[in-house]
Amino acid sequence: MKEEITEETPVDGDTQKAETEESATTEVETEVDTKIQELEAHNKQLFERAKKAEADAKVARAEKVKSASPLDVEDYIGISAALEGLDAREKEKLAREHKLTGKPLKEIREEEDYKLWQGAYRSKVEKEQLALKPNGTQSDSDAPQSFSEKLKTASLADKEKLLAEAGLYKSPRPKSDRVNLGRGK
Repeated sequence: MKEEITEETPVDGDTQKAETEESATTEVETEVDTKIQELEAHNKQLFERAKKAEADAKVARAEKVKSASPLDVEDYIGISAALEGLDAREKEKLAREHKLTGKPLKEIREEEDYKLWQGAYRSKVEKEQLALKPNGTQSDSDAPQSFSEKLKTASLADKEKLLAEAGLYKSPRPKSDRVNLGRGK
């Protein structure tokens, strides 16, 4: 007898479809599983790197704290000896060089570059000290007056005298034949 085709009995074409679908889903599942495993491995590597970086940072902080320890008495003596005999500007230059290079102060002070700069700076300072500075302590009343200022403040008799001394004024000679017109007789 013929078999009845029911929903439960697969037809030859349907069985092939079912098998291809199952194989496709297993392939997708395996691909997804491999990607998941790759991502998990990558995450483990990143986690290990982060732990290592944190450990390195802790070590660096500990070293920084150790290096920032207070100076010993010998350090203070060395610093004061290196700064002896310098003025404020020379000390600033020395400190700036120390910050930039990290070399000890005594070593920087012995370098040729610093010695050349210091020699030029000291000669400049000496030259400035030798130059006469203007003296502004003299009061206005003590200051010598110019000729025009003297004329402004002088009386009429003093003006004639000042002008005569300068050769700018001659006193009139009295003449007997002159008559004073401005005054009555």
